[in-house]
Amino acid sequence: MRYSKEHSAEVRRRLLKEGGRHVKERGMHGAGVDGIAKRIGLSGAALYTHFASKQDFLGAVLFEELVATAQRFLAAQGSIEEALVQYMSLTHARKMATGCPLPALIADVARSDEVVQRSLEKGLSQIAEALAPKLEDPSQAMAVLASAVGGVALARALPDDAQAEAVLASTRALILSGLAPRRARRTRERA
Repeated sequence: MRYSKEHSAEVRRRLLKEGGRHVKERGMHGAGVDGIAKRIGLSGAALYTHFASKQDFLGAVLFEELVATAQRFLAAQGSIEEALVQYMSLTHARKMATGCPLPALIADVARSDEVVQRSLEKGLSQIAEALAPKLEDPSQAMAVLASAVGGVALARALPDDAQAEAVLASTRALILSGLAPRRARRTRERA
């Protein structure tokens, strides 16, 4: 039976969405494609009609999740401070399945093949582009992201909410203090 392009696109979208949730909860190496496919009513073999390999699927999942993170940064109205407050919140740290994949998966990506690592590379570019307009110096986007991801990863690992919030708050403050000297210098230069 042949399905329409629309049906195939919808199945692929559902696989990516379920895959994103599953992979962020269990890690890339703990993600079973059969289980992901079953959750949306497909056989594991059916997944391979949409993706060439498990690595191709994982790379696509990672890229989609990173694009979603970039879109959340774009949607954060206003300043970098407001974007960081949203990203580095206790809610984000505790809801691993719905948030940014980087704090949950970065170590897995480092141990993955080039297909997955290239997806990371492309997705990071999307996030940097989303952060750049919020920064006086767009070249700082990766440093800001790396610090924020590290803070969220540490907060996720801490069982005590007060300790986790302290890590998030201190990391936000450190990021913003690093950005402050450039802002102050530029303000003086403009005056």
